Amino acid sequence: MADLGPGGAAVWERTGGAHPRRIVAAVLLLGLAVEAVHQLLAGEGAPDLPIIDDWLHSGLILAASAICALGARRREPGPGRAAWWCFAVALLLFALGEITWGTLYADGGVVPTPNPTDVFYIATYPLFMAGLVLMVRARVLDVPWHRWLDGFVLVLVVATPGVALVILPVLESAPLDQLGRLVTVAYPLGDVLLIGALLGSLPLMSWRLAGSWPWVGAGLLCLTAADSAYSLAATDVVSHEGPYDFLWSAGALAFAVGSTRLPAGAHPSREITGWPAVALPLGAQLFALATQVYGWFRPLPNAERLLTIAVLVVGIAQIVVSRPRAPRDG
Repeated sequence: MADLGPGGAAVWERTGGAHPRRIVAAVLLLGLAVEAVHQLLAGEGAPDLPIIDDWLHSGLILAASAICALGARRREPGPGRAAWWCFAVALLLFALGEITWGTLYADGGVVPTPNPTDVFYIATYPLFMAGLVLMVRARVLDVPWHRWLDGFVLVLVVATPGVALVILPVLESAPLDQLGRLVTVAYPLGDVLLIGALLGSLPLMSWRLAGSWPWVGAGLLCLTAADSAYSLAATDVVSHEGPYDFLWSAGALAFAVGSTRLPAGAHPSREITGWPAVALPLGAQLFALATQVYGWFRPLPNAERLLTIAVLVVGIAQIVVSRPRAPRDG
């Protein structure tokens, strides 16, 4: 089912008028540029400038949430509309987390883990994930088994370096209490799963990059990059404002742009043949093999070894499921 019904495209183009949209876009882009320049020039650990680091930053994310909600309302009922409601609510919760942080911890100092902002931030992960799933449902009519395996192997490929580069370093500096460790690791784990799901959705959609999906991808990449930078730099005494916080605003605005794109209709799964059909499983196998060889020279965490073994197993399953079959006799 397409996101827009008969005549929906015309309605989509007429709604709101071109000039107001351009003015809003220019204002938001200018705000993002101001925030980015300020934070990059100020550098790490600079004093908080509330008008930019708090008000402008949160305002950009709130505006992005409102635009996504408007984009959801303009779509017909179905998975496409539900996806954008998920994104809108996720951005709203993120903005509320930023506002709460600015209210409670703007002066820096000791920030407890967990703290009230974690409720807002962590709640965004299942919403973003649900939005991705619903986008796939809105775009694909049928998904063969081997495409699901392609998506799963991409999740594993992303998770393998993510464990060593992000999750384990964060765990080393996490609080000693169990709840604090659980909350601390929830952020990098959520980021790794989101990026894995983002890339894993590509084969499910037959590698069709159209409509709003590229903007959703850019938004998630910006958000998770900012999360990772903050998670790796955070200590017991922190200032939330950093040189890359504008990436959160940029990610939110990328979602806003995506919500204004003409929705892509649902398509049947496209058959891929030749080298493109084997490139992903072959690349995943080589990646897993290279990781295991690397383990002979440098110590690898047990989680890394298990993930690469899982990649190899799924790769074998891909070959079995997608193997050519003799035609059945009528």
